[in-house]
Amino acid sequence: MGGWVGGFVNAGLVAGAALALVPLIIHILNRRRHKPMPWAAMRFVQAAHKRTRRRVRMENWLLLFLRMAAIALLALAIARPFTGEKSPLAGITETRRDLVVILDGSASTLWREGVETTFERGVGRARELLRDLSGARGDRALVVLAGNVPRTAPWTSPEAAAGLLETFQPTEEGLDLAAALGDAIDAAQRENALGARGALEVRLLTDLQRRSFLFEGGGEGREPLGEALDRLAELGVKVLVEDVSTAASQPQNLGISAVAPSTRVLGPMITTDVRVEVRNFGPETKSGVRVALEVDGERRPAQIVDIPARGRTEAVFAVSFPRAGEHTLLARIEDGDKLPLDNTRAHVIHVPPPARVLLVNGAPGAVIEEDEVGYLRAVLEPPLDDGGGIGIASPFEPRTIPPEDLGTTAGDPAAYDVIWLANVESLPAAAVDRLEPWVAAGGALVVSLGDRVDASSWNARMWRADGSGLLPAEIGARVAVRERSASWHRVKSFALDHPALAFFADERFQPLLTEVPVHEFFATRLVPGAKSLAVLDDDGSNALLVERSYDRGRVLLWTSSIDPAWTRMPQSPATLVPLVHELLRYARALDEEPRNLPVGAPLGAEVATFPRGMSVVRPDGSKKPLDGEAQSTPGNRWRLPSVPGRETEASGLYSIQTEGAGVLSFALVIDPLEGDLDRLSLDEVGGIHPALVAVRNEGSSNDAAGAEAPRRGELWRPIAALCLAFLVFESLFGAWIGRRRRVRA
Repeated sequence: MGGWVGGFVNAGLVAGAALALVPLIIHILNRRRHKPMPWAAMRFVQAAHKRTRRRVRMENWLLLFLRMAAIALLALAIARPFTGEKSPLAGITETRRDLVVILDGSASTLWREGVETTFERGVGRARELLRDLSGARGDRALVVLAGNVPRTAPWTSPEAAAGLLETFQPTEEGLDLAAALGDAIDAAQRENALGARGALEVRLLTDLQRRSFLFEGGGEGREPLGEALDRLAELGVKVLVEDVSTAASQPQNLGISAVAPSTRVLGPMITTDVRVEVRNFGPETKSGVRVALEVDGERRPAQIVDIPARGRTEAVFAVSFPRAGEHTLLARIEDGDKLPLDNTRAHVIHVPPPARVLLVNGAPGAVIEEDEVGYLRAVLEPPLDDGGGIGIASPFEPRTIPPEDLGTTAGDPAAYDVIWLANVESLPAAAVDRLEPWVAAGGALVVSLGDRVDASSWNARMWRADGSGLLPAEIGARVAVRERSASWHRVKSFALDHPALAFFADERFQPLLTEVPVHEFFATRLVPGAKSLAVLDDDGSNALLVERSYDRGRVLLWTSSIDPAWTRMPQSPATLVPLVHELLRYARALDEEPRNLPVGAPLGAEVATFPRGMSVVRPDGSKKPLDGEAQSTPGNRWRLPSVPGRETEASGLYSIQTEGAGVLSFALVIDPLEGDLDRLSLDEVGGIHPALVAVRNEGSSNDAAGAEAPRRGELWRPIAALCLAFLVFESLFGAWIGRRRRVRA
């Protein structure tokens, strides 16, 4: 039935045909109302009138009909009626086409075969399709540059659409085909509302990268694509898919899929392994591939690796960073191929300075076995290499003070990154008043309990039921086993994915945390928003480690002690060392914006000093002033204006340069799977979904073997010509009648 139905492009203007009644209304209103007055000579006039009255009336009605018909035809012409290609009126219609061209602009289309990339071939094919349209005939075109986000121009003439193609550049993103088809769905819904079901033509020009077409369990989680194709099928629209690539079904291509330190960088002058992962997406093994690494622009000696077909390998570089702060890594495959985009990959790494840790010792002892902070200092401050030490720089700078010094010049929280309160009986109100704004501004507070803790005093000053106090939980009663040598508690469960405990997530290391005896602890009641990171196996399933965010900072509560009398953990260095290190590293880390982002992501960051003269430096070295002003944030920090996504559509190293706040680096990277050029065949396309129809490009837009959308013929030109004919005939007929009547008079 799709070839029979008709409708109006501007259906609302059909109501203008009612204006045809205006001449009739004027005629009725202008009819004379008179009272007959007989007089002698009137007999001769009436006799003559009777002879011509019928002819005059017919002439007047004919003129009225011509005027009304001309107005009605004009309204219909403006409403632009159309009919299907099988309609009996199809022979007098003028065929008009609405064409949607979706041009694949994903990173994989930068594959170069000879002098042209796949994207350039797609642009050339789009020009051919647009040349088959005619703006004079009323044809329209919608061009869509498809990436992660479709860049869509408005409906326009084919000539204007061809001009827009010249401005298109390939993206370095993946192809979200479902999002690109959304514009076609919107257009098809409008066509259906006008009665032209299935009249829209949709062309997809792509390299047929397999992963772009996977959905409904296909491995890429692209269920929206299936929904979009289902909707197009319901609307009677088919997507004609053309392959614009000349590549083989599985081209040979190498790409760097990752570059990053293998473990967390602890600090400057500490050697770290940087791993560069190289993937071979092709069907053949590649041997002797040279992989190089640049650190802060300084090239390191290349490594030679072999990569199996459809496999991956790593090149490992030993790197030590001379200073704390930001450093840039740029990995590169020196053997070029036809997709150079994925042969380089950047990464920004932050090397932290030694963490300034203030240890507040509430229970000092004469020997380490009786001093909880003594255990902590041994973990945080290992001996230097004097023949028996471990010989590495420490990532921590600990300092110990008594509780009464907290808040004084010696214990000013602002001078430290983390403060650990170890078995402190209670804190004076003045010290709490200093700690609260410090934590809120981004400081980290760790509290471990013990036998000297006065729970009621802690609760009175640092806990509030509404969660506004520092403590993440109300401290309850002490819980102890009856006989330490015969019974104890263990960690029943813990947050495997939490950064502070992730070390113990490995099955090899879990017993180091879960099998350590705990003899005594404090029961707790968590405040809203607090999280229990480790839970004991006692009857009440009490928490051993609790965390809460406090504005920009965080507070961690260890409900036991760092005392061998309470837990055997201090006597297990394999447990205590990683636990304390990971806990303090996590505690001092600020929740800052990431510096390694996908292409197209906005850039943003905070700095500690007011920035002036802000500018953005792109990977090609071009520099542009950063618009906007820095905004003040809590903690005496400043948020830089965001760099919008339209400025970050190329991969590589970016930086925001400022006067006063220094240089902030960012790495924008492509999806590594864009290098997987495994392609569908045209025969496979038709089996994906009924709405997809494979087209073999033979240089013509009419090569789809009957798959084109039904043609929609418009009638506005014949109707407009008929309207003009009625007006001309009405004018000539009216003039002839008037002249004849004057002659007879």
